[in-house]
This record gives sequence, structure tokens and C-alpha cells, in this order.
Amino acid sequence: MRRWQFAEDALVSLLPKGARRGSTWFGRMGDVVQQPPVWAGLAGALAAGGGDRGRRAAVRGSICYCITAVVANLVIKPLVRRPRPPGAGENRTGPITSSFPSGHAATDLAFTLAASQEIPALFIVLAPATMAAHWSMIRSRGHYPTDVFAGGVLAVVVVLAAWKIWPPGPRGDDENDGEGTRRPEGVTARATRENLACGLPG
Repeated sequence: MRRWQFAEDALVSLLPKGARRGSTWFGRMGDVVQQPPVWAGLAGALAAGGGDRGRRAAVRGSICYCITAVVANLVIKPLVRRPRPPGAGENRTGPITSSFPSGHAATDLAFTLAASQEIPALFIVLAPATMAAHWSMIRSRGHYPTDVFAGGVLAVVVVLAAWKIWPPGPRGDDENDGEGTRRPEGVTARATRENLACGLPG
């Protein structure tokens, strides 16, 4: 374990000090996206303007986000108590919590995967943003790479468990198809009589 820790310390030390601040659009996006209010705002936007599927995506994403946050921050972190990378608290207060696993990485990915189960197209937009946030945590020396990886694994486990217990709702096409196949009984009977009159099977 100590050898692995030494290897990660060496890897983090290779990052240029300027990398602590987002110097590219990808880095700046990561610095913003990793903030919890961004995901809360996204959930609100989906619930307000996404129709039934948007509301389901917001609820599923928010629930998985919260469950993952509790497991990562209140269960695993106190047990592991891994120190942050060297220089993690320079020029700012904290962080004071354990480094392993990354709670931000876990919650961000949990929301992305859970919401995408209801609206798959969301994954195309949210996946790059989530990757940027994860890179930002490593670049700024807030977390080791294995912290971020472990957070991602935790997110996948939580989302899969939620999917098994609480399957996603029907897609929009499925809902329309279901409604389209339910014809009033009178219409069905009338169509059958017309088919018989024409010599067609009912």
C-alpha cells in the first residue's frame, strides 16, 4: 500500500503548479461542474421543463446523488481516512475530510448515469462534463487518481442497485405506442364488423 501511495504522490507531483487553476476551457468547465449547486440546478431544470421523463430523470438522479454522497462521505471516508495529496490545502481552507473516495466524483457520476437511464441523450452532454470535473479534482491536487476511480465505482454500484430495485419509466415512444394500441371497444367491434363485411379477417 505504501508503494502505491508513493507512486501516486510521484504522479501528482508531476502536474505543473499552473494546473491547479483551469487554464483551458476543459479545466475551467471541470472547476465549475464539480460544484453541487450545478447539479441541483440541472435537476431543477429537468423537473421544470423536461415533462414526465424530465421529472423522472431529476428525481432518479437526485436520489442516486444523495445516496452516493451519504455512502461516500459518512460511511467509507471515516473508515479509510486517507490523507489528501501533498499541497491539497494550499491557499484555501481545507479540505479536512478523507481523500478516499472522492465524494464529488461519486455523486457527479451517479447523477449522470441515473438521469441518463430516463433520458439516454443526457449522457452525451453530461459525460464530458463529468469527465472534466473528475480531471479537475486530480489536476488541482484535491484527490489522488484512485480516489476518483473509487468514487466512480461506487456511483456505478449505487445506480445499478437503484435500477434493479426501481426500474426506469417507459420511453416516450413506448408510452405513445401503448396508448395507440388501446382502442375503444366500440371502435374495435365496428372495425371487426366492417372487415367481415368486406371478407377480410378480423
